[in-house]
Amino acid sequence: MSNAMLNHICNDENDPMLRVKLRCKHGDLRSMQTSWLEHNPARRFWSCPCYLEDTCNFFRWRDHEDVDIRSKYVIPRLAKRIKELEEVLASYESRVENNQVMMKEKKKRKCCNLKLIVLIFLVVSVCNLKDGSC
Repeated sequence: MSNAMLNHICNDENDPMLRVKLRCKHGDLRSMQTSWLEHNPARRFWSCPCYLEDTCNFFRWRDHEDVDIRSKYVIPRLAKRIKELEEVLASYESRVENNQVMMKEKKKRKCCNLKLIVLIFLVVSVCNLKDGSC
């Protein structure tokens, strides 16, 4: 699950801070994001995409709350587990797709074999009708 998806899930639509308009020195509006780092899990903030890269140091926490110890332990592990499960799912989806391709190819071969058998049968039948030998 991407950080953007996690941000969307974690945002409370009734939170008035979601509608706060913050701009960095680039003049761009910044949307609230959520930190998934171990030391600040599920903590919301605003920052410039160029933070630390383009001498733009725009960064603001939504609040000054400290994250409780249990959340610091549980949330990163849950996010890591989600990522692991998404990788397993992607692997299974890839295998299913490969199996579907193989099944189509196998079906195509069976169809070609059947057509060949019918063609041989028709040739033999025509030969037998004409003169009894081919």
